[in-house]
Parts: sequence; structure tokens; C-alpha cells
Amino acid sequence: MKKILGMGIVFFAMLIFPGICLSASSELYLGGHVGMTVLLDSEKYGNSSVNVELDFDPGFNFGLSGGYHWRMFRLEGEFQYQKNNIDSFNVCLGRRCISGVSSSGDVTMVSLLANTYIDFVNKTNVTPYITAGIGSATVKVNDFEVAGLQIGNSDDTVFAYQIGAGIAYAINEKFTIELKYRYHDIAELDFDGIKIDFANHDAYVGLRYYF
Repeated sequence: MKKILGMGIVFFAMLIFPGICLSASSELYLGGHVGMTVLLDSEKYGNSSVNVELDFDPGFNFGLSGGYHWRMFRLEGEFQYQKNNIDSFNVCLGRRCISGVSSSGDVTMVSLLANTYIDFVNKTNVTPYITAGIGSATVKVNDFEVAGLQIGNSDDTVFAYQIGAGIAYAINEKFTIELKYRYHDIAELDFDGIKIDFANHDAYVGLRYYF
């Protein structure tokens, strides 16, 4: 929450900066995006002496959004789906650790976010922007196996937030393409008493249609 509040303060502070052009347009839009998700290594805590870490392969994401664009601001609702395959399993019991145990399965995440944007509108068709958002994420671990041993499935729904930045190019009055990066984090998951932390980096290309 501190990061989100910090972003909000930065957003409003930027209003006093000179040289920012305020567009007079007010428009509804729909958007979509596809890209890559890098899920950071996940730590699991079964009890005070056991520390388990999962490693993941890079995955994919896609999403849909709809919002309202007013001057340099955008407010948006977003749906995103992402998937990463589990690569390996590391476990430490006290000071004894075993790393790189062959594992399989995947982790999927469905996020519903309310996002806000500041577009740094200028006299060109290229518009840099920054963004922050909050919402919820439903995370599922599917068909998890370690060294051929079936562990099973788990899921949980928790608070989520994102911060990011990107650059957009207006093809014409109706269509805008964009490249975007964001950091996406969620609250601690609880899978039957086992605590898990997840966070990921997203990079994607998107398209917006203005009505």
C-alpha cells in the first residue's frame, strides 16, 4: 500500500510540472494486450524450519480492458490471464538444502484490476505514460509434481497491485498501439496452511480503440 500511495503522490505532484500538454479530449476506449510474464521465484513456508522455493519458466499473458480518457488522465478496468510452467523445486530443512529437483505443473493467475494512468501528452503521436492499479488475483497451482511425486492442486484469491510505465503511438484518431512494462505483486497466498509469495514482471504490446 505504501508503494501505491507513493505513486499517487507522484501523480499529483506532476500536475505542477511545466511543459505538460493537457488534451481537451474525453473518450471511452477498449483495449487488449498480449505479452510475456516472468514469475519471480516463489518461496513457501510450511513451518519455521522448512523453506521451499519454486523456479518458473517465462510464461505468457493476455488481457482486456476498458476505460475513460480525460485530458491527461485515464481510468480503466482490466482483466488479465497469465500462465507459467514450474521448472524446478528447491527445499531447505534447517541448514541442509536440495536444489534443482525436477518438477512439473503450472501456475495460472487471473487478475481484476482498477488502473489509473497519467499520459504525458505532447505535440507528437508518441505519448509516454505511467500507471498504478489495485484489485484482486486468483492464483491456481495445477498438477504440481516433484520428482514424479504428485503433490496436487491449490488455489487462493488475494489482494493485488501493479505499477508500471509505457509508451503509446497514435496510429490515427481511433487506434493506438502501446508497449508497456509493469511490476505486478500480490498479497501472501495461503494454500492449506502453507504460505506462498508471488510477484512477476510483465512486458507486452497492446492496442486501444477509441469510440
